[in-house]
Amino acid sequence: MGRCLEVLEGLAAQGSIEVLKFFCSFLVENFEKMKKAEVIDDLERFLAKKPMASLERLKEKLEREWTEEAILIFLKSTEKSLERTTDYAAKLLRGKVVLTLSNSVTLRDTFLKAKEISVFVQESLPGGEGKVLFESLRENGIEAFLIPDALCFRYLREVDACVIGADYVYPSGDVLNKVGSATLAVLCEHFRKPFLVVADPSKFGKRFPKETELFERVPSKLITAILTDPEGGTVC
Repeated sequence: MGRCLEVLEGLAAQGSIEVLKFFCSFLVENFEKMKKAEVIDDLERFLAKKPMASLERLKEKLEREWTEEAILIFLKSTEKSLERTTDYAAKLLRGKVVLTLSNSVTLRDTFLKAKEISVFVQESLPGGEGKVLFESLRENGIEAFLIPDALCFRYLREVDACVIGADYVYPSGDVLNKVGSATLAVLCEHFRKPFLVVADPSKFGKRFPKETELFERVPSKLITAILTDPEGGTVC
C-alpha cells in the first residue's frame, strides 16, 4: 500500500471536503518526497473503492500539472466555490423549516449562514451521523431537533422542504448520499415538498459509483433542484 493510499484510507470516515483539505496539505508538506506516478496510482486505487468527485478532479489536475502551486490553487478554488454555494443556499433557505439527515460540512455551513432556520435532523442510522450535525447546530445557536429515522414521515408533513448534501453527483444528475435519502425523496414527492440537494461543483463527477450498504442513489427525477455555485465555479 502506498503512503498516499494509507493516508486516504485513514480518512474514509470524513466528508469529501475534509478529506480534500487534509490530503492537499499532506501532499504540499511532503511534495519533495512524492513521485507523481505513485500519487496518481494511489488516488485511482482509493477512488475505485470510494468514489469522491473532488479527488477525481485533483487527480486530473495533477496529471496535467505536477506542482505544489497547482495543488494550492486547486484547493483555494474549491474552497471559494464551496463558500459561494453555501451563501447561495443559505439565502434560499432563510426563514424555512427543513428536514435533513446525516452529517455534512456543506449543510452545516449553509444552515449557520441562514441563521433564521429550524432544522429537524434524522439520527441517520447506521452510523448516527445526524447527531454530530445536530450538536454542531445547537452549539452555534441554530434551532435544531434530533429525531428518530422512523418518524421522518410524521415530521416531513410539517416542514417547508427536505435538504440533503451529496457525496457524489453523477453525470446524469442522480445523487449518491447516505442511506435514507431516497426514502425522503419519495416521501417528498408524495407530500409535494421540495427535495433539495446542496452540492458545490467539486461534488460533480464523471463516474457512476455503485451503491453500498451505507450509500444509495437518488434518481434525478425525484430531485427538485441541486443548489450549487451560482457563478458556475470550477475546481479545474
